[in-house]
Amino acid sequence: MIKQKAQVRAQKVVKTIVSPIERFLALETSGGILLVVCTVIAMFWANSQWAESYHDFIHFPLAIKIGDFVLEKSLHHWVNDGLMVVFFYVVGLEIKRELVAGELSTPKKAALPMLAALGGMLVPAGIYALFNVGGPGAHGWGIPMATDIAFAVGIVTMLNKKVPFSLKIFLLALAIVDDLGAVIVIATFYTEQISTHALGIAALAIALISLLNLAGVRSFLIYILLSLVVWLGVLESGIHATIAGVIIGFLTPIQPFTDKKTLLKSIDELAEDLAKRIPNSNADALEKLELTNEIKDELHSLGQNIRDIESPLERLIHIFHPYVTFLIMPIFALVNAGVHIEHFNLADFFNQPVSVGVVLGLLLGKPIGVVLASIIAVKLNLGKLPNGANWYQMACMGVLAGIGFTMALFVSGLAFKSPELQMEAKLGILIASLLATIVGAIMLLASKDVSPSENSPKSDDQ
Repeated sequence: MIKQKAQVRAQKVVKTIVSPIERFLALETSGGILLVVCTVIAMFWANSQWAESYHDFIHFPLAIKIGDFVLEKSLHHWVNDGLMVVFFYVVGLEIKRELVAGELSTPKKAALPMLAALGGMLVPAGIYALFNVGGPGAHGWGIPMATDIAFAVGIVTMLNKKVPFSLKIFLLALAIVDDLGAVIVIATFYTEQISTHALGIAALAIALISLLNLAGVRSFLIYILLSLVVWLGVLESGIHATIAGVIIGFLTPIQPFTDKKTLLKSIDELAEDLAKRIPNSNADALEKLELTNEIKDELHSLGQNIRDIESPLERLIHIFHPYVTFLIMPIFALVNAGVHIEHFNLADFFNQPVSVGVVLGLLLGKPIGVVLASIIAVKLNLGKLPNGANWYQMACMGVLAGIGFTMALFVSGLAFKSPELQMEAKLGILIASLLATIVGAIMLLASKDVSPSENSPKSDDQ
């Protein structure tokens, strides 16, 4: 009896550990709501009688001093160059998970979301370029390329009955490929002069992390210290510091230290030992059971195996993802979304090519690119529609992919040094993201409810 209960419990533990998707969706929904709240606060603050205090708040200087070493930046820069490294670290973890063991792990699985994401990056960038080629805003073509996973997934999850589970996975995979594309764009096109000395220090720390991984070293403290060296090296090199987060995420081991077979063997050994000491599962005997050193060792071994069945990568996603969702991204929104629109005029807006390019790139370019690339992929037999999905629902996903927000705001800060161009870009991002949210939600509400079988993880057998 004890052995059977232990095995059932083990199966539940394993299932809980290796099935993170539904928890991820729930987190993204709550995080999306919090992002909206912080965005509204930032907009209100920046356009109120306390607008000057908002400006002082985001430019408040903060410094780190260690001996003669001084690193001083404004709060805005600490958030964008420091806290956002953790955001990009989680992005790196999620990209690696999907590439190695998720929806991008095989050509068959990866084809549709990768091609859809590629179309959803190229078409918006092209539309933006049409309005800004040769002008002062030409460098901002990367702004409308990415999807805000928290907002997009949040809308889909809130309208759960309208979207088959397989389509949610498609949107997640598409957004992750979008993030990968944005990372490549940032590293390649939004990098200034490179310091080879600083980059060499970062490369040495990266090599040490790789060697420690190969040696099976499991001390988080060592990895944290080396990760700080990577961050400082990349920060001083001229490449944006957030790239350090992605690199460190990619270096994180995805293989667990213990497999299921070892875990079940550990449970069996403990169950057999307890069965010998407690005949017929007698409750009185169980209460009087003495925890000998042998049993304590077996319990300790079992506990260690339960922890180790989850890979370091999965464990770190579970640790950092709530902080990124409920702390870092809301703070980022608070210090970046405060667009001053006191004298906003619709006629003036249409005379701002940066704003128009961003709005049309996200609102039209995204759905056109996603759907067109998906049609080509399906027609060429490179991929197939997610189970239970139709082209109308794919169009809905394309519209929701036009919610650029977090990554778009981030890229706008890298693309432009001019405060005026930054404000134009941010205004376009906010308008496009709001319209994409409204249009996408209305389109989904107008569709039929999916069947319970299509809304279950079991329906996704891609």
